[in-house]
Amino acid sequence: MNSMDVCTEIENDEFYSKFLEECVRPITDENISVSDQVTKLSEGINKLTKSLECQVLAKHNDLLTQASHISDLENMLDAVKIQEESHLRDAEGLAEGVHASYESLENQTRMLERVQTTCNLLRHALKILSLWKKLCSINENPAKKAMLLFELNELFGDYDFEGIHLLDDVLKQVQKQRVDLLNNSTNMLQISLLNGDKTNLLQCFKVFHNLQCTGEQIANTVTNILKELQKEINVALNVQMVSIEVKKSSSGRIAPGKANIMNAQDFKIKLWEDIEKLFKGEIYKSCIKVVMLQNVVSELHAIGNFRNIAKNFWNELCLLFSVELEKSPSNVSQSIEIDYAKLLKCFNDLLSKLKCKNLEMNRSYFTKWENSFLSKSLAKLLEPVRSMWHLNQVPNMDQIDNAVRVIAEALSISLGDKQLSISLAYSVAKSIKQMHMETEQRLSMDNDVAQIIEPPTSSQQKNADLCNALYYFTSQIKRVLVNMNAMLPPESVQIVQNSLKDISSLPILELFAESIRNSLFIILMTLHDEQDFLRNEDPSNKTLSCSPYMKELQQFVSRCKDIYLSMFQEKYALNECSMTISKACIERFVHHVCNVRPLTAYGRAKLQVDCKQIEASLSPLISDVIELGDHYRQLKALQLLLEKTPQDIAKSQYEGASLPYSLVMMFLFSHAGSQLVSPHVCAGWNIQKLMQWLETHKNERDRLEFVAGALQRYQNHIRQNQIATYDVVYPILLQLLEDGRKHLKK
Repeated sequence: MNSMDVCTEIENDEFYSKFLEECVRPITDENISVSDQVTKLSEGINKLTKSLECQVLAKHNDLLTQASHISDLENMLDAVKIQEESHLRDAEGLAEGVHASYESLENQTRMLERVQTTCNLLRHALKILSLWKKLCSINENPAKKAMLLFELNELFGDYDFEGIHLLDDVLKQVQKQRVDLLNNSTNMLQISLLNGDKTNLLQCFKVFHNLQCTGEQIANTVTNILKELQKEINVALNVQMVSIEVKKSSSGRIAPGKANIMNAQDFKIKLWEDIEKLFKGEIYKSCIKVVMLQNVVSELHAIGNFRNIAKNFWNELCLLFSVELEKSPSNVSQSIEIDYAKLLKCFNDLLSKLKCKNLEMNRSYFTKWENSFLSKSLAKLLEPVRSMWHLNQVPNMDQIDNAVRVIAEALSISLGDKQLSISLAYSVAKSIKQMHMETEQRLSMDNDVAQIIEPPTSSQQKNADLCNALYYFTSQIKRVLVNMNAMLPPESVQIVQNSLKDISSLPILELFAESIRNSLFIILMTLHDEQDFLRNEDPSNKTLSCSPYMKELQQFVSRCKDIYLSMFQEKYALNECSMTISKACIERFVHHVCNVRPLTAYGRAKLQVDCKQIEASLSPLISDVIELGDHYRQLKALQLLLEKTPQDIAKSQYEGASLPYSLVMMFLFSHAGSQLVSPHVCAGWNIQKLMQWLETHKNERDRLEFVAGALQRYQNHIRQNQIATYDVVYPILLQLLEDGRKHLKK
């Protein structure tokens, strides 16, 4: 049995396998006695021993070879150890050599550095002494002196010259002269700014530039100016309500007097006197200084970029004023809120005097006071508008004039500032809107508001009075805009004008216009009942008068104008209303005349007179009928149409006329015989329904097709009844129909 079999047998044996596990408890088998276990264990050991002996015998030569190799390995390890010790000794020697060389090189480098430093110190000392000699020889050139001092200061800063007694005194003198020169130039700067001496100011900044302290000097100068202004602003904004009167005794000593308490008006006057004095005095002088500073620095391009000195100062000034205003007593702040426009005027006037570009008031710092001012202004604008309606009566002219005066004042106080003017214009627009809304809420819309039979009712009279009051209000506002147009910004004028656009008496007048139109249409309807149109008399050599319906129409128009329309004062709305009524009247008159049938030559002559008379009938509404445009031209064309033959009518229509083809064709039916039935009769309509249809069908194509239907029916009638000839008007109508359709295609 080979070794592998022995191992496999032991691993698979239930008894032996227990001894292969790692366990600290005793390994015993309760089913086998101890002696048997010892015996079996001895057998297993014997098997393992025999297996090991067999393996040793089988590998004897290999084991001997391995043993000899171990001795060779030990010899090699000894040789390596000896070489290692030799290398360590060589490395230690090399390190000692390197350290010695390094220390020598370090010492030499240190010596060289000291020599070089000494040389540099000597060169700097020589240069310092040379510059010092030049400096001592300069007396009248501060700019050059400043340049030398700056160079000396830089040279002294490069190295530590402590211990070099030769330069100690020079260093002290340089520092002293630099301080003296800087102080003298700073003093000269203040004096030059105060006196406006630009030449000396330029000299000062050349010194500052050479001393490399321009920015610092500008900042210090501006800061000092702002500090002085802060004191002045604080004094101006702290007006005391109590002023103490002092008396002088006979000996000249000052004795205490009595305290006078100023009233609100005196306080307000004193406050604004101090503020205006502040802006015209100290603030203006300070701004002039900064502007001069800016101009001088801008001329010296070489000294750096300082282009925003004035702009930054102005922003700081606005901020400073707002901060001091915030800290001022409440009564001062309230006065500023009420008269904020005065403060803006002070700033804007100051900017105008300075004539400095790119400067504008920073309004963000004053938002609190501006918003409060606008709020109070809006309340002030709305108050007279609301108060005039408190008794629910129509406001009188004095009340309206008061509201207009407040609006004019609001627009005028903002003349100096565009942005404030625009803001106040919006407030004015709200006031106008309030007036319009209050008026509309009180307009009556009862059933009798547009009646034109009885005298004007109380509702009609009240509506007219309300419209007149609103018209007077808007006309006065427009007058204010005209007077102030050259002074107000265009944006402000446009805002107010836009708020006036939709305000008119026209909506109420249109109610009357509709009633008047309907009544006129009823009167014109009676045109078809006139018997004179049927008379077969020769109208020549006869003086014809207008028809009764035309007289009635003239009386009615005159009555409406005198009784109802005359209550309103707004000329534009009256003119628009009158134009609407007149156009509707002429249009309906033309429609009726074109459809009168039967109509004799006498009747046509009578209608010619009516055409002339209708101009006079409408004269109470419109002074010049020519203003009616196309409607007037149609009336004149109809008048000419009445005196022409059908052939002449067709010719004139071909040459171009004012009347549409459809109406001319309807008129020609009156020249035809009874078999050529009118279009509306073919449709089974009465004249009233025809008028309604024409009112709702303005399209010429629809009207032509309406007439074409009557012609087609006539043609069918002729064919069915085998009538030999057509009516003489029929070919003319066909030709006009064809021409009308061609005209529509153009």
